[in-house]
Amino acid sequence: MQDRKSLQLITAAIGVCLAALLGACQKGPDDAALTTSVKSQLAAQSPALASMVNVETKDGVVTLTGTVDNDSAKSQAEQAAKGVANVKSVVSNLNVKPPIVVSEDPKIKSAVEAGLAKYNVKGVTANVSDGQVTLTGEIPRAKLQDAMKAANEANPKKVVNQLTIK
Repeated sequence: MQDRKSLQLITAAIGVCLAALLGACQKGPDDAALTTSVKSQLAAQSPALASMVNVETKDGVVTLTGTVDNDSAKSQAEQAAKGVANVKSVVSNLNVKPPIVVSEDPKIKSAVEAGLAKYNVKGVTANVSDGQVTLTGEIPRAKLQDAMKAANEANPKKVVNQLTIK
């Protein structure tokens, strides 16, 4: 009887140990370890990218936040996170910086001034704002057409004539 009780007790102990071991195997790495792994993967690909991306993990779901330079960098960060073992899914809240728009105004102004010189038009000032050329000054009637031609050859959005005819 005592042997039977001992056997039942040992069997129960083995069952408890197996259940605990099975539970530990299914749990996987903790969120902090996943966050560290994703950050390491980002840093290995691009230290600059790693500095722009914040990583948080909850229940195996990695969330990326921050602002990156372009769509390629965003995709690179997302793929790096997805490539880490035991990551269930990736939520990307990354923003892409808008492209820097370079004003064409100085280029247009230079072209208008070059055209005015080419047509020997004097006494005219060209101001350019948002692609629109405004001509001011005094000009002989004979040179008006040349001034307008010089302005239009620069391909502005619009030409505003505020010239005074002498």
